[in-house]
Amino acid sequence: MKILIPILIFARSGGSRVLSELANEWVKSGNDVAFLCPDSSDAPYFPTIARILWVNDKGQIAAERNPLAKPSGRYHLQSLYAGLKAVGAEYELILANQSLTAWPVALASCGSARKAYYVQAYEAEYYVNMKTAKDLVLAAISALSYQLPLKKIVNAPVYFRYKNLRASDFVPPGMDLEVFKPLAAPRDIDSTETIIIGCIGRHEPEKGTIYVLRAFEQLAKLDPRFRLRVAYGNLPQGWQHEKCEVVVPKSDAELADYYRSVDILVSPGTVQHGAPHYPVLEALATGAAVVTTGYMGATEDTAWLVKNKDVQTIVERIQELVRDGAARRAKIAAGLLTAQAFSWKAVSAKMMAIFVRTLFGDNATK
Repeated sequence: MKILIPILIFARSGGSRVLSELANEWVKSGNDVAFLCPDSSDAPYFPTIARILWVNDKGQIAAERNPLAKPSGRYHLQSLYAGLKAVGAEYELILANQSLTAWPVALASCGSARKAYYVQAYEAEYYVNMKTAKDLVLAAISALSYQLPLKKIVNAPVYFRYKNLRASDFVPPGMDLEVFKPLAAPRDIDSTETIIIGCIGRHEPEKGTIYVLRAFEQLAKLDPRFRLRVAYGNLPQGWQHEKCEVVVPKSDAELADYYRSVDILVSPGTVQHGAPHYPVLEALATGAAVVTTGYMGATEDTAWLVKNKDVQTIVERIQELVRDGAARRAKIAAGLLTAQAFSWKAVSAKMMAIFVRTLFGDNATK
């Protein structure tokens, strides 16, 4: 299948990683995949083996980007629209992937190409809490993009009917399971002198870092074995604890090492439960015991679920999993099995199957 993925820029965000990995897997399975990107963008941060078509606002395609251009947002949108009119008809499928790219994809004439829109996690909320006039305009554009005549695919069932977003198919983000994997001989709390609790430090209140810190303060008073290891820091100003260590992973390999270094990963986010959340998925894949308010992959069989903004429940669940070794090992094993469904090969194949079933029927070339 010939697939074109228009993007505004090659960003460093998780959403950009997803697109690069999906494209890589589709190329590996024999498809012809290209990114269409304004020529002023930076080079890809996440490597891709797909072709890159650099385009300017006249619709002119080049093999090299133009790093000297200093465009406005209007330049990016004009470039995508002009580029789609120029080459869109050469492709069988065009995949929009962010609310601003959905508009040129929907409006440009692209021959018989089918058009889809992959809506990734949190996009429906991205501009909601912003207050400037520009933000309000972007929020409206984002909300209206869900009404465009594009096949919408979301990344979790929670978005099937989320605010004004409607969809019936989902494809989760993936992981490199060659990187995010457990130790050959993992630690077990039953035989260790310390119990290491981990969390990803974030400033945003909805990520729930403060609830981990408060739970740890209680646990450290109850049991001297507890330690806290926070990835990336971002702790509240003035907060410190003699048994807290901050580590800053600089790559996926170091992040996987971090997960393997903790016994328990706590992820108490307060919004969009049921959505994909990489700390939960990556911790499951590396064999940590997961305590969470409830994100994709975490169920009663694979994790210890806690109430929202409830420090005491976090304390109780951690005490419970420390006491009950059999239950802990069973849930960790179930989490490792669940994580297998999130390999990039598996999720890219799922997306391709949706394209074929819903957009092409028996007419797909791949």
